[in-house]
Parts: sequence; C-alpha cells; structure tokens
Amino acid sequence: MKIELKYTGGILNLPSRVGDLAATADEKELRVILSLCANPAYLNDIEPYLTTLSQRLDMSINEIKECIAFWVKNEVLSAEGLDIAIENAAVAEAHLQNREPAYTGAQILAYVERNKDFRALCCECETVLGKSFTAQDYKNVQQLKEHFKFSDEYILLLLEHCAEIEKANWAYIRKTASNLYDEGISSYSKLEEHFSARRNKRSLEYKIRRLLGIGEREFTKNEKAFIERWIISKVSIDLLTKAYEITIEKTGKLSYSYMSKILDNWQISGIKTIEDVERSLEEYKNKQKLSTSTFDADDFFEEALKRSNEKMMERIKK
Repeated sequence: MKIELKYTGGILNLPSRVGDLAATADEKELRVILSLCANPAYLNDIEPYLTTLSQRLDMSINEIKECIAFWVKNEVLSAEGLDIAIENAAVAEAHLQNREPAYTGAQILAYVERNKDFRALCCECETVLGKSFTAQDYKNVQQLKEHFKFSDEYILLLLEHCAEIEKANWAYIRKTASNLYDEGISSYSKLEEHFSARRNKRSLEYKIRRLLGIGEREFTKNEKAFIERWIISKVSIDLLTKAYEITIEKTGKLSYSYMSKILDNWQISGIKTIEDVERSLEEYKNKQKLSTSTFDADDFFEEALKRSNEKMMERIKK
C-alpha cells in the first residue's frame, strides 16, 4: 500500500529525534511538540502564548512545562528562560481558573468524548452522586482537576464524603474543596486521614447529643467548649454516660462544670473504664464502712484527686 503525504496546509518540520521517541512519549508530550513546531511564534517567545496554548490543548501550564521538560531532557528542545515564562504566565492562568470555565456545553462534551481517562472518572462520579451528568457537572469535575490539581482518587473520596453526609451538591463540594486546598490537604492519604478524624468526631458528638438531649440544634459557646474538650481527650461514651448519671443524681440537673470535674478527677486518677470507676467507688465505700458519714461523690472525687497527687509526688521523689 502506497501512502502519499499531502502538503495542502503547509509543512511541519520535526526533528527526527521526535520519531525515535514517539514510542516513549505520551499523548500530551506529543501534542505539545507538534504545537510548538507548527507555530514558529511559540518557539521565538512562548511567554505570551502559554495561556492560549493551555486552553487550546486542554492542559494546564504546569503540564505544558512538564512536557517541554521531557523534550529538553531528550535533547529535542532547548528552553532558555522557560521558568521565568512559566512563572509570569501562571498568574494569568490562576485568574482564569478562579472563574467558571468559559466552555460551551458542546465544547465540554467534546472534551469529555476525546479524553477517555476524564470520561471514566466522570462515570464513577455519576455513580457516587447517583445522577447523570450534564455539561455543567462535567465542568465542575474538570475544575477540581485543573484548578485544585486533585487526583482522580482524591475527587472520588471527596464526593463520597459529601454524599455520605447528604450534602452532595456542587456548591458545598466546591466550598469543601477550596477549604481543604487552603488547609494543605491536597493528597489522597491526607484527605483519608482528615475524613477519618471527622467521622470519629461526628460519631462521638452524635452520641453526646443523644446523651445530653441536645438534639440537632447548634451548641452554645459553653457547651461547645466542654464537648470539644471531651472529644479531644478521647473520653469514652461509657465514662461520659456514667459522669452524666452521677451529675443528675447529685445536682438534680445537667451541670457541665460538675460533669467535667468528675471526668477530670477520673483522668487524673488514671480511671479509663467503667470497671475502673466501679472498683474505685467500691474501694472508697469500704474505707467508709467504719465511718458514720454517708457516702458522698464529692468526697470520693476529692479523695481520688488526693491519691493522684500523692502518687505524683512519689514518682518525683524517685
């Protein structure tokens, strides 16, 4: 079979080394080198054209930089002053990406059609969110990739989290993504750790709400201070329940300060389980058998604190 080249649109000159590297270069690297060789103006001074080239190739400026670096490394290009050009053009790119992408519905659908990896990601996103995507949905996913530079795995975990807490709308997803980015949580492992910590906090917070009868309302400032302290200290719900029961029994009402005093004394005394509480209470009751005074929780807590201080002094002397 004979093949004939048609030069009706002009001639594209490529270094022969490009052909040698065609098997190892990826699609983006080939698209960049073809674009550079087809436009002499890019080669003379690429700086004014980086943003345009980024939009034309559906690639970020950083991706273009990496592709040029590949050809420089393989001695196909030299790129003097490229870093300065990238730094200047990145400002323009940041401004563009802070706006909604100026793509029409047809353009974004065409982009999805010719980028199979992006299309596969969007199919998984549809499954997570339980909806068929429109052009705007595709644009939202593209923003997560292009603006925040999140990996596919990161995006899916983010959407799964939002769906789990029943806030799978794009306004909330974008706000969450922005907050995570600002906090430096940009890798999958960091995001997984962050969400795990939040789930644990929500679980204990929910149990505390039920225990104290708070319901779904917002915490008061005072409540929030005490409850966050208990969550950070990783107090078990069993100890919280016991402390709550003793508080109601002794004061006849919910008193955060009294309840917190109980928990603080237990922590100082090394009491970590209900069994520890029962054992300490039994020991104290036994000491009171020969006394005519009745058992009082306040006395018990003060005694526990005293024992704790004595133990601490013994350790210091040693």
